[in-house]
Amino acid sequence: MLACELACAQGGPPLLGDDPETPGAGKWEINMAYTEQRTNEEHFRSLPHVDFNYGLGDHIQLKYETGWVFADSPDGVKSGLDDSLLGLKWRFLDQEKSGFNMSVYPQLQVENNTGSVARGIADPGPNLFLPVEVSREFGKVTLVAEVGYQYFHADTNEWVVGIIGAVKPNDDLELLAEVRNFSDKFLNRGDLIVNVGLRQALGSRFKLLASVGTGLTNTPGATSFIAYLGIQMLLGKEKK
Repeated sequence: MLACELACAQGGPPLLGDDPETPGAGKWEINMAYTEQRTNEEHFRSLPHVDFNYGLGDHIQLKYETGWVFADSPDGVKSGLDDSLLGLKWRFLDQEKSGFNMSVYPQLQVENNTGSVARGIADPGPNLFLPVEVSREFGKVTLVAEVGYQYFHADTNEWVVGIIGAVKPNDDLELLAEVRNFSDKFLNRGDLIVNVGLRQALGSRFKLLASVGTGLTNTPGATSFIAYLGIQMLLGKEKK
C-alpha cells in the first residue's frame, strides 16, 4: 500500500492535511467522495469514500472513515472494503483568546474482517497517527501547520509535516493549497506532495470538495498523483 496512506486518508477534505476546526456542538460533517492515489508501483481508487465527523461540544470532533477500494494488480483489478479510521480531535486553544488555534488529533486505523489486507487492498493494522495542528486567520487568509508521527504495524514509521494556505474570495468559495512531506527522518526528502483544491458552497447544507496533487520526489514508491472529488453534507441545527 501507499506509504502515506494513513495520513493521506485522514485529511480535512479535500486536502491531505487538517486544521484545528471542529464541526460545532451537535453538528455533522459527512463527506462522500471519489479518491485516487498513484505511485509508479501502485494505483488505488476509493468509491465511495465516506468520512463522518461529529461535533461533541464546540471543541471536540469524533471521526469515522472508510471506503470501497479498487487496486490495480497484474491479475486485474481487486476491490474490497478498506480499513476503518477512527479519530478524536480536541481544539484546546482558540484564536480569540490565545492568538491562534491549536489542536491534537490522534487517529487509529484498524483492519476490517473482510480479507482486504490478505489481498493487498488494505494496510495491516493497527496503525496510529499522532498529529498537532496550529492555525491563524489573517482576514480572508488562513495559514495552517501540522506536524505528526505515524506508527505502522508492518512498515517503517514516519514523520508527517504539512503547511496549508486557504483564501476566501467570498463567503461561498475557499481556495486551498498545501505542501506535505512524509519521511522516516524529520524533514528528510521522503515523499513530498503539493496539492491544490477548493470548497464551494452549494446552498446552506452542501459543499463541493475537489483537489488534485502530485509528488515532487521521483523515487520508488513515492506519490505521483493524488485526487479528491466529493460532496460534503452539513447537518445539525444552526445557533440562533
